[in-house]
Amino acid sequence: MEIILSHNQIDFDALASMVAASKLYPEAKMVLPKQQSEQVRQYLAIYRDSFDFISDQTICWKEVNHVILTDVAALDRTEAQSKLPGDIPMTVYDHHPLLEEDKEEHVTYIIEKTGAAVTILIEEMMKQQMDISLYEATLFALGLYTDTGSFTYPNTTVRDLKAAVFLMERGVQLELVHQFSEETLSSSQQEAFQTYLSSAESLELEGLHVVIASLKTEEFVGSLNVITSRVIETTGADAVITVTSMQNKTFIIGRSSSDRMNLLPIMSHFHGGGHEKAASATVKNRTLSSVIKEVKEKLSSSISSAVRADFLMSAPVKTVVEDTTIDEAKDQMLHYGHNGFPVVNKDGALIGIISRRDVDKANQHGFGHAPVKGYMSTNPVTITKQTSFEHIQQLMIQYNIGRLPVIENDKIIGIVSRTDVIEYMHNLTSKEKCTPENISEQIELLLPEKIVHLLKKAGTIADEKGMKAYIIGGIVRDMILEKPSEDIDIVIEGDGIYFAEAFAKHVKGTVTPHETFGTATVETADGIKLDFTTSRTEYYEKPAALPTVVRSNIKEDLFRRDFTMNAMAASLQPESFGELIDYFNGLKDIQEKKLRVLHNLSFVEDPTRILRGIRFEARFSFRMDEETEAFLRHSAASISALSQSRIIAELKHIFQETNPIDSISRLHELGVLNKFLPGSVWSEKTSAVLSLLLKKWKQQGTKPSEKDEWFFIASCLYVENKQTASLIESIAATKPQKKIARDVAVILSCDDDDVFQSRGAFHEIAFHLDEDALFLAELAFEASKEKNKASLLHTYRTKRRNLPSWISGEDLKGAGLTPGPAFKDYLFQLEKAFLNDEINNREEALIYIERRIKGENEE
Repeated sequence: MEIILSHNQIDFDALASMVAASKLYPEAKMVLPKQQSEQVRQYLAIYRDSFDFISDQTICWKEVNHVILTDVAALDRTEAQSKLPGDIPMTVYDHHPLLEEDKEEHVTYIIEKTGAAVTILIEEMMKQQMDISLYEATLFALGLYTDTGSFTYPNTTVRDLKAAVFLMERGVQLELVHQFSEETLSSSQQEAFQTYLSSAESLELEGLHVVIASLKTEEFVGSLNVITSRVIETTGADAVITVTSMQNKTFIIGRSSSDRMNLLPIMSHFHGGGHEKAASATVKNRTLSSVIKEVKEKLSSSISSAVRADFLMSAPVKTVVEDTTIDEAKDQMLHYGHNGFPVVNKDGALIGIISRRDVDKANQHGFGHAPVKGYMSTNPVTITKQTSFEHIQQLMIQYNIGRLPVIENDKIIGIVSRTDVIEYMHNLTSKEKCTPENISEQIELLLPEKIVHLLKKAGTIADEKGMKAYIIGGIVRDMILEKPSEDIDIVIEGDGIYFAEAFAKHVKGTVTPHETFGTATVETADGIKLDFTTSRTEYYEKPAALPTVVRSNIKEDLFRRDFTMNAMAASLQPESFGELIDYFNGLKDIQEKKLRVLHNLSFVEDPTRILRGIRFEARFSFRMDEETEAFLRHSAASISALSQSRIIAELKHIFQETNPIDSISRLHELGVLNKFLPGSVWSEKTSAVLSLLLKKWKQQGTKPSEKDEWFFIASCLYVENKQTASLIESIAATKPQKKIARDVAVILSCDDDDVFQSRGAFHEIAFHLDEDALFLAELAFEASKEKNKASLLHTYRTKRRNLPSWISGEDLKGAGLTPGPAFKDYLFQLEKAFLNDEINNREEALIYIERRIKGENEE
């Protein structure tokens, strides 16, 4: 067993180094120290579930055979002190100097003079071209920034800056780095800092905690902005404004950690400026108290409405009853991807929370059969619909909990999880914020008036019945792209079939329910059809399997979609008609023409999404982002689990909707072409064959039926040589396709040049071969510059289609032949003679027979 350790009182560099080491040693387990810096503790209160830590109590220390130490060079400063033998093999990644005499033989030391230990591990990941997630990049940056003082400490190196560039290219969110990092103050600044704290006045405004602190001094104090930043970090306030009277001037400095607090209106009042979250102003000849009074008066105009729990929460809530076994709870967590569930009694009242850690602990002691009520956390912390986002954060940090049930009338109506908080925080800190949008104008403009009326009617009925109705997926995407759409799907949070029946009564239409899928189609008297679906989620028992679907909420319904641009909805409720529901930044991705998958296992769960992704790239001129491409490449092994019928169905779509040359080239570029079509080759020759095929189809104005078109296109990828040609049959789905495949292989495997000397000679092997096989072989010869063979096949096909029936059995009997097997041979020889242009009419055919009979008799 391998473990990863770092020093006690772990800081961000140590934490980041541990996570980075886990990327380099994927089998190793990270042991999280009990002692953590305050900033790390707050960070982990939010992000703990994003990383796979274990505690020292769960380790069987006798099984440990290798230790990876990060940001420390000896075990005596770690959780493993005195728990491991002194000669256990270790690998050390550290940036602190170590004397040669202190080094030990059983340890591999990787000690470099860098500003941060994490730099050393980032460099190794760069060498191995490893992919990292957005969360990982931001954590690694926290390690870099805090240990280098934002690259101002003397020990900062060029290597640290290069590591930072690498992280920036992978999406580091600097506002989060700033939020969690710490500054160092000088002694004079420390004094000013303490004065600010002692004078601090706390205000609660619109759910925000705002601190106003003051200082009056005749001595100069520098870096007031740095001190103000420390005040906001120390107090945990959402915003801090310091007012400092110094040498006949009053300095007003503001720092905000909340997107809801815009400091510019306040500072503009004092003729200052800056940014929304960092601004300042200076005034002269004003008393400290008068300035503070005006600051307070301007506060309300700088605060926007609170984001509340009812916006963040997921509903309906998945719960488990108190008698559910630990094993059953674990299975449900796996299926739904949750890290915990609220526990309710038989009356539906909340009595506890069971977390993944609780389940793992119970399983470790062999109590998988026991009910969850014995291991759940009791007296859970709850919130209401009105609880602000900021207060939710505070509760998670204060109680170190990952989920907060939303309670109304003693019932659970929703739940806010760490994931919800993280997603909202990262959306807020994106460089280009995707603000809520409303697409009602596009709906009115791009959809027929009758359709718009029906959509509004659906929203009104949903409102009356306490449900929610949304248009979802392709139609929302098309509205944003300002394209007409006929793909109208309406999702109902509730019972979709029940709603469809009620809707049909209102519009005097007919309803066709599909109980198995929870869907229904309503057709109006005008012949307009609308599809209604119950909002649902799905899980996959194994990669590439068809999903198991269960009822859920709109957020989880959207999460099961393929790409972010298809994972948006728009409200149909009267008060919010057209309001965009965009949990995954699909709007931003559309604006940037970016195709982004929703989660890292998306392609593993359904590899056909790879083909759909290429279709979308072509249809909308989008491009998969780096992370999506990385997920795709790592999921390639899952393609082999797909059934042939599912692959063929997607190939039909992609070849009909895109230029096959472009889509096949893209599949090859992504390294998955050979996974979908095993044994296929994308080369100069096969691409030329495909180009010729498409050109011939266009010139002739005809092509095979849809069921065969994909097969001919795919077959072009197997004509590289006779070995690959023998594999065409493996992709054939019908008997005719299998015959074509075998016949192509026959022609391309023929090594006898005499066969290609004349059309008649070729007829000896080709008389029974399929016309389409001859056509494909002709293209293969043309592409490989074998012009003579290509020309022969072309004229052979033309003449064979027009073989005449000049000679009958009666003619042969009249020439003196006795009926029998010889008849067939004579007629076959006539075909060869015709193909070789040796006979051109009936008279010449009769003469040919006479001469042949005469020659045989003379012999």
